[in-house]
Amino acid sequence: MPIRREIIIPMMRPSQIVFWVLSLAVSLICSCATPGQVTVNTPQGNRDSYPPLFEDSATRRQEVQDAWKNLLAESGLPETKLELEPVLNTPRSLPTTLAGQIPISKKSGTLDEMEMREALRGFIERTRGLLSGDPKNNPLSLKDLSLASFANDGNFYRVVYQQMSYSFPIANGYGELRLIVDKKARLLQWNSRLIPPVDLPVTPAVKSSEFVDRMINRDFTYTNIAGQPQSYRVSKREEVVIKDLVVYPRVTDNRVSIHLAYPVEVGKGMTWTVYIDAINGQELEVKQNFAS
Repeated sequence: MPIRREIIIPMMRPSQIVFWVLSLAVSLICSCATPGQVTVNTPQGNRDSYPPLFEDSATRRQEVQDAWKNLLAESGLPETKLELEPVLNTPRSLPTTLAGQIPISKKSGTLDEMEMREALRGFIERTRGLLSGDPKNNPLSLKDLSLASFANDGNFYRVVYQQMSYSFPIANGYGELRLIVDKKARLLQWNSRLIPPVDLPVTPAVKSSEFVDRMINRDFTYTNIAGQPQSYRVSKREEVVIKDLVVYPRVTDNRVSIHLAYPVEVGKGMTWTVYIDAINGQELEVKQNFAS
C-alpha cells in the first residue's frame, strides 16, 4: 500500500493562526528573491553613495613620486622631490632648479606653434598618469582635455587645458592643466588640478527656485580697505541670480568630494557666489567675488 503522509497542525488560537500564516507568506516572498538582490535602484538609494569621494593615499603619493623620478631619469636629471596638490597628488609646481631642464619633445631647435601643440600632446600622453595623480590607473587621456588657451608670450608659450570628463564645467579652480614651455620645447612650469572621472548625477533633485527665498534677508560680511568689518544684507529677489549647474570638487581634511551644484550669485555691485548642492540642497561654500 502507498504510504500516506499527513501534515499535522497543532491546535492554535485564532491569533496564533494569523501570525503563522503571515510568517509563511513572508518566507515565501523572500525565497523568490534573486540571490544578492539587496539594494533597490531608486533615486533615494542612489543618494546613499552621493557625493562620490576619494581620499588621500600614501601609496598613490609614492606612485606619483616614482613616476616623477622616472621622468627625471629620462632627462638625465638628479632626483628632486616634486611638490604636489593636496589630496589630488597632481603636480603643483616645477622645482625652480629644473626650469628649462625637462624636454617635452625630442625635436631640436625652435618649434613653431603647430609643432609645439603636437609636442605638448605627446608629452601629456606620456605623462598622463603623473599629471592625473594616479600613475597606476592612468584615468585620463587626451580625449578628456580641451585646449582652452595657447598664448605666444615672447620667448615661451603659456598653455591651458580644461578637463572635459563631465557633463558640466568643473568649478572651484579644478579641472585645469597649465603648462609653460620655452620655444625649444623645454618645460618651465606646470600645475595640474585635474580630478578623477567619477559617476555623477546629471539631473538636479532639488528646486533651485527655493534658493532665492533662502538668500533673502541674509547678511554677508566683509572688511573694507581700512580693515573694518562690514556687512551686506540681501533685500531684493533681483539681487539673487541662479546660474547654470557645475561640477564642484570640495576638499575637506584628507579627501575630495565631488558635487553637482548650483552657483547662486547674490548682491549688487559687491557680489558673493554661494555654491549649493543640486542633489541634497547642502550649502557647500561661499566665495567673495570682489577684493577687500
